[in-house]
Amino acid sequence: MRKTNSSLLFLSAVLLAACHAAQPAAVPAAFTTPAPVLSPSTQTQTAAATPTAAPVPPATSQTAPARPVPPAQPTSRQPSTPMAAASAERSPSVAMSTATPVPALPAADQAVFKDEKLIDFTGRALHPYAALVPDPAARQQAPWAYEQLKYGIYYSFVKAGTAYIRNRGLVSVNGRAAYLLQTTAFSAPVIDAVFKVRDVNQSWLDAKDFYSWGYGQSVREGSYRRDEWLSFDYAGHKYHGQVQKKEAPRPIEGALEIPVLDMLSSLYYVRAQKLSIGQDIVFDIVNREKQYPLVVKVLKKERVKTAAGSFDCVVVEPQIRGEGIFVSKGKSLKVWLTDDEYKMPVKMKVEVFIGSVSAELLEFKRQAPANIL
Repeated sequence: MRKTNSSLLFLSAVLLAACHAAQPAAVPAAFTTPAPVLSPSTQTQTAAATPTAAPVPPATSQTAPARPVPPAQPTSRQPSTPMAAASAERSPSVAMSTATPVPALPAADQAVFKDEKLIDFTGRALHPYAALVPDPAARQQAPWAYEQLKYGIYYSFVKAGTAYIRNRGLVSVNGRAAYLLQTTAFSAPVIDAVFKVRDVNQSWLDAKDFYSWGYGQSVREGSYRRDEWLSFDYAGHKYHGQVQKKEAPRPIEGALEIPVLDMLSSLYYVRAQKLSIGQDIVFDIVNREKQYPLVVKVLKKERVKTAAGSFDCVVVEPQIRGEGIFVSKGKSLKVWLTDDEYKMPVKMKVEVFIGSVSAELLEFKRQAPANIL
């Protein structure tokens, strides 16, 4: 019951990287081409900044070179990619300890849309970074600057819930600016009585080089509970965190040698790339104690009509390599991104065990009111 119903609402978090492989394919896990950052441009109150040059997606080679080290303490291991080298020159990483306390008071959130629900953080074991407060004066320059998205989640033609994908602004992580990205998902009132869903996911994406500093997931679906968070300690060449269900928290650790993304930040990384039909975008992702390369295929262009308007889109599809959170092996997940400088996700659709689940854009805002921070 939980897996089937949670698939109706967890789209808000997984989007592009819906699956984590039980046995990841043995392909190289290193960036071998640079991922240039977005160029600064003028920001207005009504539109996000437009990149002056589209970043080039990273590629992999069948022979992995020496693995790069992103921002780190001085080390004899030299970064082998421009992305890592440039990062290492700018600021050292502050390695976090696995003993870092979970914050009791996360940064306060405020509603953006009319009748928007907010997640109750009470009793949730959140990432320590959740206490970081966004700086309202920090200038945002990415395609998703000041962006707020509201979706309807549908099982076939039945609305099962509502989800929000939010850029809550820039915080400082280890001395570097990072976007606080957040998704929340709520089951519809008719479903609440039998299977109440209140999920929140957060991710901290480096604002300069677009790799992840960590993520947190807090799931409340019926009687099922799971709180999980990871920090990516590039200085210490490892990731660490904890997961807690009904039992006591269990620590998580693993080796980490290269810049990586998490489920949520991977969507934003793809949005920062120039999308060409027939292209493959390859990057490494860490999720649920596993690291693996994810291939996202750029399929075609298509016009999509939603409650938020009609959009010319580019359709992308992550390659499902194994059983996922709600996607069985061989199932198809597709995402429609607007074919413009924003690459805003307006529709997502995934096959489930019976039928399909989709998320469609209901409303969006791209401005800088004080209450989004």
